[in-house]
Amino acid sequence: MISNELDIEPWRTQLSQRGRVQIRDFLQDSAADRIRECLEHDVPWEVSQRADLALEGPLPAPGEDGALLRAAYARAREGFEFVFDRYRMVEALRDGRDPGLLLHVVLEFLNSPQFIAFTHELTGDRGIRMVSAMAARYRQGHFLNAHNDSAKDEDRAFAYVINLGRGWQPDWGGQLQFLEGGADIETFVPYWNSLSLFRVPQMHQVTLVSPWARDDRYSIAGWFRR
Repeated sequence: MISNELDIEPWRTQLSQRGRVQIRDFLQDSAADRIRECLEHDVPWEVSQRADLALEGPLPAPGEDGALLRAAYARAREGFEFVFDRYRMVEALRDGRDPGLLLHVVLEFLNSPQFIAFTHELTGDRGIRMVSAMAARYRQGHFLNAHNDSAKDEDRAFAYVINLGRGWQPDWGGQLQFLEGGADIETFVPYWNSLSLFRVPQMHQVTLVSPWARDDRYSIAGWFRR
């Protein structure tokens, strides 16, 4: 599933030195295309907002999306907030939901001995033992504001995003930005078939997807966990 052309060494060095890296052409072309088709056509998405508000559920009916976004924007003025579409891959596989869905195969691959060995080689962290995953779809107006990915109940070593939005342009928004404090911001544009990987914790955000974006920001995302 990973590209046969991938040379780990320069990316391992960059990750070690800077704590984050973006790798282009990460998956084999055929694998990237198949996963994208699954995300676009087969996934039963649910809308997701900040977990402590208990607002997860089915996608809003036509005409309700604007009200949902306006409410999320109002809460974002007060603190941490997000709104995007999500599919919980770990829970779905565990509960036997959606049999035959390609994402189940993806999750099993991400937790295979082969891929866990790859995480060890790329990150230098031999303590990584599993990979969590969810599918995400950011449509126009969706966002995830600043946070650092730390969690009390999980030992998250690295966060990752496999980007599968086609032909993504910088002015479409949906960019992964790292906030160093003050004015220093580094941006990863979610280019097609790229892997964004960074050490946890780091302050970061996903910027608002622009109203003129010509695709949805699809991805598989999660954490390399010890």
